[in-house]
Amino acid sequence: MAHRIQGLLFILIGVVSLIDSWRINKWVRPGGFFDGIGPDGYLGVISVILILLGIALAIRSKIGGETSDWNDLGRWPPADYVVVTAILALFVLAIPILGFSFSCFLFFIALYGLLGDWSWGRTVAYSFVTAASIYVIFEYLAEMSLPKSFLGV
Repeated sequence: MAHRIQGLLFILIGVVSLIDSWRINKWVRPGGFFDGIGPDGYLGVISVILILLGIALAIRSKIGGETSDWNDLGRWPPADYVVVTAILALFVLAIPILGFSFSCFLFFIALYGLLGDWSWGRTVAYSFVTAASIYVIFEYLAEMSLPKSFLGV
């Protein structure tokens, strides 16, 4: 049952993002100076992926010992949602101070440390690879500059 609830959350986030993508396309993009695909296009693609993954998660069959009752909700307690939301809020607040890249690196250390079952070395390594990948994708492939810290880094 937990995977169905999580799948529905993915679908909800995807639908809200898709609506925002349409809003950007309709109201912001016509007068903006964005690249060829634009923020609306990127957000639209990510929204569709979220919706598809949410559908897949919501309708998937039971895996290895799952039951049809609410017992599997204990695998990701609501307290974790609150902590992840707090980590996300700290990430957003840290961006103007530390810059996007370093804030992103710290965000993934906290997130992987909370949700992952890895050693700290592996957590730091995966966080670095994730943050570096996001940096390369946005700065070089999408040619979008990411926010810098107040020091310009």
